[in-house]
Amino acid sequence: MKKLLVIMLFVSLLATFLPANSQIKFKETTINFGEIDSGAEVNVKFEFENAGDSILVIKNISTTCGCTTTQLEKLEYQPGEKGAIPVKFNSKGYSGKTAKTITVSSNDEANPYSRLEIAGNVNLKDFSEMEITPDTLDFGKVTMGKTYSKKVTITNPGTLDLEVIEITHSTDVDLGFLDKKIRPHGEVSLEIAIKPMDVGTFTSFLKFRTNAYKQRLMIVRISAEVTQ
Repeated sequence: MKKLLVIMLFVSLLATFLPANSQIKFKETTINFGEIDSGAEVNVKFEFENAGDSILVIKNISTTCGCTTTQLEKLEYQPGEKGAIPVKFNSKGYSGKTAKTITVSSNDEANPYSRLEIAGNVNLKDFSEMEITPDTLDFGKVTMGKTYSKKVTITNPGTLDLEVIEITHSTDVDLGFLDKKIRPHGEVSLEIAIKPMDVGTFTSFLKFRTNAYKQRLMIVRISAEVTQ
């Protein structure tokens, strides 16, 4: 009996001197929002519990671009108390597989930074796009001072109008007329003419700046070997 009392006293004293710790424990650290259309808004909640034996303090919550969190009702949680971190993701401008990270800073000494993630697939519905065929024009051997021309085809495989904002090129390159707006799934031909004035290797670039979703700047390389 005396031995048992000694053990109980030792355990009691040990518990008294052991430091109390907070512990943040999430129900899940990754939430998959599935498949959505671009522009849709996703709202999720990361539920957590203070699994420790002292007050849990949420110090800071940071998110990656496109993701936001609303203000928590409280920042301190008693042992055993539960809470939730609401997260909002605006999918406008995103496409394909997408993942966003949320970092939660707390006074949990064993895990001061908790990493959370929302992920899913975003379908891009409304967009403009630009394709140029070919994207390289080789005129081969040409005579200095003479004019040569070739055509490229510009297509818009998107669902919105493709707008050609600006076209830049050197003075020895000339362009035919190009409609500055190309309809969805539309196709136009553009005549490109060169008149090189120096003997040797001729290299120039035609630059298109548009409202295309993926690649707003496209370049056509032009080359030739100029002789007298």
